[in-house]
Amino acid sequence: MRLSTPHSDSVAVHVVASGLGFVEGPAVTADGVVCVSIDRGYVYKIRNDEATVLAVTGGGPNGLAVLSDDTLAVAQNGGRPPARRWPEICGGVQVVRANGLVQWLTRDPVSPNDICVGPDGALYLSDPTRNGRRDDGRVWRCDSQTGEAELLASLTWYPNGIAFGTDDALFVASTGERRIVRFAVDARGLGRAETFLELPYGFPDGFAFDAEGNLVVAVVGEEGCHGRIMAFDRDGRLIDTSAPSRSRKLTNVALSADARLFITDADAGAVLSMDWPYAALPLHPFRARVLL
Repeated sequence: MRLSTPHSDSVAVHVVASGLGFVEGPAVTADGVVCVSIDRGYVYKIRNDEATVLAVTGGGPNGLAVLSDDTLAVAQNGGRPPARRWPEICGGVQVVRANGLVQWLTRDPVSPNDICVGPDGALYLSDPTRNGRRDDGRVWRCDSQTGEAELLASLTWYPNGIAFGTDDALFVASTGERRIVRFAVDARGLGRAETFLELPYGFPDGFAFDAEGNLVVAVVGEEGCHGRIMAFDRDGRLIDTSAPSRSRKLTNVALSADARLFITDADAGAVLSMDWPYAALPLHPFRARVLL
């Protein structure tokens, strides 16, 4: 694994698409990259460095997960800032089809932030209370077919990025506390929260795992400072840090099978990419296919 320094000029960064608003939730699909624009209420599809509007969700689409080759699940925050209020749009989970059709799966979560698919095929959501203090929130599990939602945990910290690691434990960013938390998961719910790592700088937002089990985190910078991309090994030790842009709000990341790291840069309204030493850890529900 390479080691680079903050503000490194040696990191080759490509602007995949720009002019997209406050971008979040990138994901790699079979034929490109998708992301959400929180302030515009759009889901964008990017192919050959060209972005088109795949769907209009309204409200504040805050994160997304790939459910199948033709279906996305969107964490809809209901129009919380930086989104604007849309009539009749509340918080919950929306499903976006390949033809742009948007449907509600559940309206039970309050203002979801990020979303992922678990090994059981269910959707897992972080649902922070957006009161400005970053000290409260929830984690939900939602049946991806019926929309039945189960509250797994009420938290005394602000849950943000969410993903499953190599051991199928659930990892959640505690943004205000500058840490990543790990939960064991079973049919009954979540185990005890354990601090997996504490960041040396900034605030963790979205993250992804590579095939070596390294955790790659989009880190929002301190006030007036650049954001970072930080990588941590399986033991939570910092092994890499870089600053791919001069923006503060690097909000999320996604990895591809050909070892490209995609980064949502909300300050610039852009999706960036850079080479990564390792391919993506396959996401559920696709991970099972890879292991067959």
